[in-house]
Amino acid sequence: MQWDLGTKYSDDIVIVTMDDESDLFLGEKFPYTYATHTRFMSELSKHSPAIINMFLSLKMPDSEQEAIELQKFKKIVKDYTASGGYFRFGTAMIEGVGEEWPYEELREFGHSLALLHRDSILFAKDEICRRAILNISGDDSLHLWTANKYREINGLSLNYPNSFKGAYYSQEADATFALFRYYTSPLPTNTKIKKIPYHLVVAGNIPPEFFAKKIVLVGSQYVSRGNDYIATPFGRTQNRQSLSSKMNVHAEIIQSLIQNKTVTMLPRTITDMFCFVLALFLSFINSRVSPTRGLMIIFITFLIIFFISFLAFSMFGIWIYVTHLILTIFIVYYIWVPFRAIAEYQTRYIMEEETKLLKQVDNLKQNFISLMSHDLKTPVAKIASNADILSNYFQQDEKQRICIKNIIEATKELNNFITGILDFIKVEAMRFNLNLVPKDLNLVVENVISSYRYEIQTKNVEVTKVLAPLFPIKIDFELIKRVVSNLFENAIKYSAKDIRPSIEIKTWDDDKWVYLAIKDNGVGISDDDQKHIFDKFYRVKNDASHSIKGFGLGLYLVKYFIELHGGSIEVNSKLGIGTTFLIRLKNE
Repeated sequence: MQWDLGTKYSDDIVIVTMDDESDLFLGEKFPYTYATHTRFMSELSKHSPAIINMFLSLKMPDSEQEAIELQKFKKIVKDYTASGGYFRFGTAMIEGVGEEWPYEELREFGHSLALLHRDSILFAKDEICRRAILNISGDDSLHLWTANKYREINGLSLNYPNSFKGAYYSQEADATFALFRYYTSPLPTNTKIKKIPYHLVVAGNIPPEFFAKKIVLVGSQYVSRGNDYIATPFGRTQNRQSLSSKMNVHAEIIQSLIQNKTVTMLPRTITDMFCFVLALFLSFINSRVSPTRGLMIIFITFLIIFFISFLAFSMFGIWIYVTHLILTIFIVYYIWVPFRAIAEYQTRYIMEEETKLLKQVDNLKQNFISLMSHDLKTPVAKIASNADILSNYFQQDEKQRICIKNIIEATKELNNFITGILDFIKVEAMRFNLNLVPKDLNLVVENVISSYRYEIQTKNVEVTKVLAPLFPIKIDFELIKRVVSNLFENAIKYSAKDIRPSIEIKTWDDDKWVYLAIKDNGVGISDDDQKHIFDKFYRVKNDASHSIKGFGLGLYLVKYFIELHGGSIEVNSKLGIGTTFLIRLKNE
């Protein structure tokens, strides 16, 4: 109600307050004498207000002079009404007595109940004023009477008690009620409603056009009188600073009825239907998503409902019964989220068990391959040694020499394959430990070239070395030697057939890196193959690959060993022209 966006302030009402300042100025006590009221009405009527409501009960005169002043007062009121103005007393209810009517000679001007209702039994039960009494025992309240007269003056249609949105009849109270909307703050310190002290009007100290065609409410607003204040949505505590003046609240109700700004409650059947749809929606969502996402969706849904209900109330005066919707959200949450959590836990448990099983199978596989590889190395080494011995005894017979040579080459390939598999297992298990020692990279290159002297001579390979002087760097000598050996061997294997094979090995350094480039004039590698040559078990598909033995782990291990040293490797190749591998190692 404080943040009502559907109402607007309208300067239609002016309040005249009887307070301690007026008592001091006039030298009288509330509710003042008829002589003072006569002077007041005389000055007020000169400014042509549209309607005057007096929220006080004037008693029988207690002297002849007061009786004379009463007649003067009546004459002024009659003249005012005869000129087109409207006048009416607002009466209160006294417990055990009933309605407190004005003095009998003043009843001809009309009077209506001007009660402010507090929610003390129904609804919020918080003593807050949020309901207006439209009609009681068949008679319109002062608020409705004043609102209709003002609408009539301004050429608008009259409103009846049952024509207001959300109006309802209470049989127990024999009254029709409606929730009204505040068009401005009723707090004395924040209100926009115009006010003027009673004694300034009596003295004629009135700004021009201050009362012209306005509704004038005349009543008490004493700081010392607690009965002149009431709690509103703008101030709920009984602290005087947070209470609103009753005169301000009377003005709020009248303006709400003039603008036809009341609150209607959305029918419970529609709310129940929304609850059902909301429950189905959230149940569907929570059955499909994880508990964390489900909780997030529930929280977002709660915010959306709160925002929509706030906009519906503040913009259109539609009161959505949010409690049922919120309860629906929490019920769905407490039903579905635990089930989803249980299902997620079961799924996670199954996945964990499957992962454990897969790890066990993988370990068994690796152990099996490792054992087989280690066990194969011994007989392969024996075959290789025996073949070497036989080669020394059977040098004369050409067929025997070729067979022994084939045995030696086959055992060498098998040994390389076993070594590659063992390295691959270590890589997958991340069990490689570097044995870093300061070494000159040129020494590694010389060592590798020397070990392939036979292959170089056999294929008539032209090897060019451009080795710059280098400082020793920390490397694992054996691993880097295998890297260079693999690249050098591939350069020999995939050398060109129609021209003399040539391999250029070049080394140089800078402040950060030591570089090694191995360039050949072989068959080359296509662009598509270059994207995958460092993948495990990948072999380039060309004519040479069918005749050359390999298992697709060489370059995968090369890249891994280089990156293990904190370096990098890249390839640049063109089909039919050749291939260059460039290695960078940290210069430290």
